[in-house]
Amino acid sequence: MSIGWTLLGTFGQLMLAFYLFMLVAFSAGGLVNGGNFRRAQTRVLDLSLFVLPGTCALSAVIVLFLHWHGAAAKSYAWYALPLGATALYLIYFRILVHQLRGDR
Repeated sequence: MSIGWTLLGTFGQLMLAFYLFMLVAFSAGGLVNGGNFRRAQTRVLDLSLFVLPGTCALSAVIVLFLHWHGAAAKSYAWYALPLGATALYLIYFRILVHQLRGDR
């Protein structure tokens, strides 16, 4: 693992964390503002505001840790962790949008 690629990937993960925070803030805020959802549903959206950026930080820390301990280039696969979490959020968001449209 090259230190250059590791630092570039870590920087990219931190930039992605800010983007995901804004994505959840605006998408969840707009959705909750326009609909009537149960408390548990809004808690999942509120939690997503911190979990999605947290997965970026976690994956960056994991890759840095593995780099310091001499791991192979396969360790870069940890950078995909936020993509999976974002996909789960978008699926949940789409379910809530369909629920909101069904209520009208």
